[in-house]
Amino acid sequence: MACGPEVVVLELDQPLNPEKLQPRLGGVIKIIRLIDTFQKKGKEYPSQVLGPYFTFKKINNDYFTPYTGKKQFGVSIYTLDPALRFREEATRVAFLIKKILQEDALSVRAVIPLFPSQALSSVQVTENQILAKGAEIVVVSGTQRVFIGKTISVQNYEDYGRRDYQRPARDEKAGMIPPKVAQSMINLGGNFKPLDYVLDPFCGSGTILQEATLLGLRVVGSDLDSKAIENSEKNLEWFRNRYHIAIGRYKLFQSDAAEISLQLPKFDIKAIITEGTLGPIYGQVPKKTEMAANFKMLTKLYSQVFKEFAKFLQSGCRVVMCLPAYKLRASEYEYMPSIDFALTSGYTVVDPLPKDIAKKYKFLKITERGSTVYDRKDQVVAREIIIFQYGKLQEELTISNDQLSNNDQVLIGNLELEN
Repeated sequence: MACGPEVVVLELDQPLNPEKLQPRLGGVIKIIRLIDTFQKKGKEYPSQVLGPYFTFKKINNDYFTPYTGKKQFGVSIYTLDPALRFREEATRVAFLIKKILQEDALSVRAVIPLFPSQALSSVQVTENQILAKGAEIVVVSGTQRVFIGKTISVQNYEDYGRRDYQRPARDEKAGMIPPKVAQSMINLGGNFKPLDYVLDPFCGSGTILQEATLLGLRVVGSDLDSKAIENSEKNLEWFRNRYHIAIGRYKLFQSDAAEISLQLPKFDIKAIITEGTLGPIYGQVPKKTEMAANFKMLTKLYSQVFKEFAKFLQSGCRVVMCLPAYKLRASEYEYMPSIDFALTSGYTVVDPLPKDIAKKYKFLKITERGSTVYDRKDQVVAREIIIFQYGKLQEELTISNDQLSNNDQVLIGNLELEN
């Protein structure tokens, strides 16, 4: 495995079905199949390494999709070393390929990344129909090696936007978790079977509930606020009709999270996935005294809530929850000072990544207590996402067999670290 701020290189023992996997991964923008690898000499640029590699036959046979009209292709450059910086390297590689193709009388158009990026966005790939009319050729440059491959699937940005902005009930003042983040949290919740039950006891407008149903689960949602339940009901009915979700896949209650067990005798809850309560929304960083007061209030609430969860969770079940993290500056946050509200009630923290990987790749924003941070650039209250597990440890997450097929041996995921 190799990892950069925007890309992960994985060598897999089992093949993947990218068409099935892509819509499930939330923050992964592209899945790319690697085709060749080259050694670098010193500070060589990718265009220098790949110059002798490209031929008309290689590009046309190994990279391009069969298409009878004018070919369209794009080039994206990613780096595994944050210190590496390439200016207009994607343009140089694109012109190199275009020249070779035009010399053989092939009509072709090159799509260039928008400055200052060196990689095409999912919007550019989709709107230019690059995968259908040619290829997105992807170069990943490390300190010693250069990988080259082609994109085999890309995130459906329009559908994620539809699931976020076209819902009939939206509460901007309360703050809403993006569908991509909700989906990523569900993926951290365990190895689910179809129609397993997932609970969100702070469901708000129902984003986590809708994403769980789309992933084949049944959901139970509750909230103390009657307006939140009303919004969830409207949104889930719209979602069920729009995405052809079967009737009976969700159940909603108005309930205090600290008393939710009273509503659950008929449901075998396999995980709790929730944004929780983040406290007040701020336009600027609050004073330390105000942060402390908010943390104190949440600690009292979550002490009650985690004791309540222990009444019905089986040993090994997970609680994936967002806690507030106040963004002081670019990469500095004020976190809740303690998570003993969970640890003293029989829960442990599950690392989202192995500790050696988290230590090696600092840009992944893995905290010392094993949580990860998600925020937008303009947010004051970021989301600290923590995976708690009740009782004994469970096996690590694996990819289920129904997600695997075809013959992809190496995959690169273009990660969206900020939404």
